[in-house]
Amino acid sequence: HTHTHVLLKTKRLCVLVLRHTGLTLPTTPLSPSPFQVHITVLDNNDNAPVFSQPTYDITISEDTPPETEVVQVLASDRDERHRLTYSLHSAIDPSSLRLFRIDPIIGTVYTTERLDHEARAQHILTVMVKDQEFPYRRNLARVLVDVEDVNDHVPVFTSALYEGSVYESAAVGSAVLQVTALDKDKGENAELLYTMESGNTGNTFWIEPVLGIISVARELDLSTIGHYIITVRVTDNGSPPLSANSVVRIAITLSDNAGPKFSQTEYQAEVTENVAVGTSVTTVSAMSQSTLTYDIRHGNSERTFRINQYSGVITTQKPLDYETTACYNLIIQATNMAGMASNATLLIRVEDINDNAPAFLGLPYYAAVQVEAKPGVPIFRVTAMDRDKGINGEVPEGQNIIYTIVEGDPSLQFDIGFDTGVIKVINSLDYEIASSFRLTVRATDYLTGARAEVDVDVTVNDVNDNPPVFEKTSYKAVLSETAMIGTPALQVVATDQDSEKNNIVHYQIFYPTDAYNSTDHFHIDSSSGLILTARMLDHELVQRYDFIVRATDNGFPPLSSEVSVVLVVNDMNDNPPVFNQLLYEAYVSELAPRGHFVTCIQGSDADSSDYDKLEYSILSGNERMNFVMDGKTGIIMLSGHRKQRMEPAYSLNVSVSDGVFTSTAQVHVRVLGANLYSPVFELNPYEAEVRENAAIGTKVIQVRATDADPGVFGQITYSFINDVGKDQFSVDANGQITTLEKLDREDPANKNIFLMVAAQDGGGRASYCTVRVSLVDDNDNVPRFRAVEYRASVKSDVGKGFLVTQIQAYDPDDGANSKVTYSLYSEAHVPVVDILEIDPDNGWMVTKGSFSHLRNSVLSFFVKAVDGGIPVKHSLVSVYIHVLAPDALISSFTQPQFSFTVPEDTPIGAALGSVRLITPPGYASLPVTFALVNGETGENNLEGVLVVDRDTGVIKLDKPLDHEVITSFHFKVTATVQQAKLDSVTSVDVEVKVLDVNDNKPAFESNSYEATVMEGMPIGTIIIQVQALDPDSGANGQVTYNLGTLAQSEGEPDQSTETFTIDSNTGWISTLKELDHEMCPSYTFLVVASDLGEALTLSSTSTLTLAVSDINDNPPSFLDERYLGSVRESDPPGEVVAVLNTRDDDSSAVNRQVSYHITGES
Repeated sequence: HTHTHVLLKTKRLCVLVLRHTGLTLPTTPLSPSPFQVHITVLDNNDNAPVFSQPTYDITISEDTPPETEVVQVLASDRDERHRLTYSLHSAIDPSSLRLFRIDPIIGTVYTTERLDHEARAQHILTVMVKDQEFPYRRNLARVLVDVEDVNDHVPVFTSALYEGSVYESAAVGSAVLQVTALDKDKGENAELLYTMESGNTGNTFWIEPVLGIISVARELDLSTIGHYIITVRVTDNGSPPLSANSVVRIAITLSDNAGPKFSQTEYQAEVTENVAVGTSVTTVSAMSQSTLTYDIRHGNSERTFRINQYSGVITTQKPLDYETTACYNLIIQATNMAGMASNATLLIRVEDINDNAPAFLGLPYYAAVQVEAKPGVPIFRVTAMDRDKGINGEVPEGQNIIYTIVEGDPSLQFDIGFDTGVIKVINSLDYEIASSFRLTVRATDYLTGARAEVDVDVTVNDVNDNPPVFEKTSYKAVLSETAMIGTPALQVVATDQDSEKNNIVHYQIFYPTDAYNSTDHFHIDSSSGLILTARMLDHELVQRYDFIVRATDNGFPPLSSEVSVVLVVNDMNDNPPVFNQLLYEAYVSELAPRGHFVTCIQGSDADSSDYDKLEYSILSGNERMNFVMDGKTGIIMLSGHRKQRMEPAYSLNVSVSDGVFTSTAQVHVRVLGANLYSPVFELNPYEAEVRENAAIGTKVIQVRATDADPGVFGQITYSFINDVGKDQFSVDANGQITTLEKLDREDPANKNIFLMVAAQDGGGRASYCTVRVSLVDDNDNVPRFRAVEYRASVKSDVGKGFLVTQIQAYDPDDGANSKVTYSLYSEAHVPVVDILEIDPDNGWMVTKGSFSHLRNSVLSFFVKAVDGGIPVKHSLVSVYIHVLAPDALISSFTQPQFSFTVPEDTPIGAALGSVRLITPPGYASLPVTFALVNGETGENNLEGVLVVDRDTGVIKLDKPLDHEVITSFHFKVTATVQQAKLDSVTSVDVEVKVLDVNDNKPAFESNSYEATVMEGMPIGTIIIQVQALDPDSGANGQVTYNLGTLAQSEGEPDQSTETFTIDSNTGWISTLKELDHEMCPSYTFLVVASDLGEALTLSSTSTLTLAVSDINDNPPSFLDERYLGSVRESDPPGEVVAVLNTRDDDSSAVNRQVSYHITGES
């Protein structure tokens, strides 16, 4: 048979001490043979890793590059299968964490960025090591990194320019000014020394190297240097040293008690002896702190000079004579208001001049010359001599006089020998241009400049050198074909500029060879030049006669000239006028101004004489006088009586008459419609409702706009101009707005939905309206309790009607859907309703029965919150009531409710305040534990933004605050007092109000806006409204608008603020001047929205692209003022004569369409 033995563990086994234990057990008394049992003890993760040292101290230079190894932390773990990982757990300054990283495997700490000793001299990091076996164990160590300073900051002067002044009389060692520099480094690196680098001429000043005080080093002289510009350098004591420069400007001034000081002690001047009395000689000036007066104290006994006592200007009072006095030595004195005087010397030299000019001999001078005289022929000689003595006269004869012609020879036809005085002809003479000359000859003493002038009269003798000249270059006359023989046709006249008999003229006619059958049709009077008919004329045979008339003078040899004569034979009226086409078609814009060109009709007449007599008129079709016709040119224009709205087409009957005969034609005028009206919405604003959670495609509202224009200009398209409309809604061609997504009324973004709708017609005119969409509530939210559980304490002998606690729940729905009703809910064996009741409306829980049977126990149950929606939604919350003995302590808080206020930028970890209990005498030793009870919404601290210290009751911030998300927190704090049999729990309501700071920029409803406006609209035309929202409160959320810079404009550059304006409160943008599509077809500029934050103003921008649509506001123009065409008489009809090029600055095709009309002949 078998025996079963049980091995009992008698002591705890440790794998580190005992790996295997072998035990020998007897089987039975009859079988003493032994056997072995092997027991393996498995390792358990019961040891935390341990760092090699609790604190690591490291020093590192601030110029250490990134990714430099700082230190390696080491840890060990006694467990068998430990895998350790390292991480940076925390830092005293959170910003230190971004400057370091740790290798998770080997524990080496590296820098991630360059360190800055001036920003933080020490970083204290907490390093964590953790094993990887469950249950996980960890340990912490501290790393202290000291950052050594290096010389990495250049000293900076407090000013780029220092200015000072010092009296000229200042004593050596006097301080002038002090320069100061700052260095952000520390220690030796921040020790500064000052030196002067340049500008200290003559080492006039000295600078104290440590304090930077500049002092006078030697005596100052204002007359030598009036101001100094000195470069000062500051150098730190680092290695290598760093330095910076600044400029010091020092002005030297006179003290108030100093006497006048001349800018120089001796002045010199020169003046010629022939200057007029009152001529300025020179100016002396002195410096003083008060008004100066000047006087000549010595050397002016003859009163030859005077000085202006205020300005120091010295002038002559008498004529100067070099031969009498050649030099004056004056003493000038300057006196200030205090009577203090100073002297200077003035030396005036008188310059000699030549007093005798050269004199001409043998006056007067007359000369004669033949008109045909050759160039180079001498005609006369003038002679002059100089009677000066000494240096101005003692020169060999003929060597000191130069002759020149200075006047009377505008065409440069004469020349004079500069040293001989001989006058010669150098260009041909013309008696008819000038029959005489009066030449002015000048003789100049080239040593002294003395000179004299004389007139020489030259007479020109004439020859026959001018042919007759006709008054006209050609002659033309018109004769009727009925003219009788001997009828005067015209008179030609020629004149001859020669004199006497040379200017008598005779006339002759010369016909072209073989012209007009060599028959003389005209006769000319040889003396008068009158041309008469010699035969009867016939327009049908010869329409025009061309011949030459020659005029000959009476000189020898005779001279002649010729002129062409054209005689046109006029026709008689024997043909009716005709239009060049029977039907004319034209078009005109409805916007064309009064007097605008419509078309031109033209007629012709076989009788050439009748062409200019043609008269045009409108016979019918113009009953409302919309058109007017120019009777001479046939041009039809819009009249001044027309109305703006015209008929689509007109048919006019027109006529042309030569006074005897009349012809008619038809003119069809088509009127092109214009975009005269903008769309107009039936309402603005619109109000609409839509149920939340409605299906995609649900109809919201239909907006309607009408346009009085017919055709394409009256067709309207709708679009959204803000992002809310574009993203969540759609609008079709009929203005029907539908949803693009399901909408949640409880979403704060949907609190106020405003849609900006634009209606634009086919011509570019647009108008805008606002649609306010309200969301109708659905019961899609359950009530949410303000606390996840409720705890309270009562004594077992509590009476009826005692207020235990208040249960509060909130339903974010609207109306009846948000109405909350409370009731008690418990297990069947817990008869809560017998001892408690709850107010269904306000949630207050009240005792109504005995609690004695529940002494020293905790009563637990639920409270049910039900909303008033259909279908009903509800929530449950746990309630725990501690029933204490009558002699037990139930503590109370020092206040029935605590309230704290904190800015939203409060740092994490900050203490907001504390809650405190009232401790009766004798109970101070009872342990108290505080706890924060979160609720089911963010306002009830669902996210754990706030925490309470369990021992002290201090409420701290654990996560960032955001006023725009949650403006205030409401939660409960419980205090649990440990007692012998059952702890007592007391709760209090805490409110934390979050104050707003300006931490949000205004946000535009759209990142970019687009709009269209027609060119030529009046100033003040409203274009579009931009809107931005700022979630901050008060002034921080109040938005104002202004226009930013012009980002882009096609065409000529423009400034947006000169072209457009924006209402700073409403965001409506309008024009400041008329827009021109041809100058700039589009604008793209920034719109800036700024809030009114008190401490800091924030702003954001959006882009507005504005298209300027084209209208027909530019007339076509010809590229050239004149075109030349050519045609041969043998060319058939339809041959191209000339091509005319035009330009129209309008951009659209319909506005650039050009039609051409011949409106007349020249």
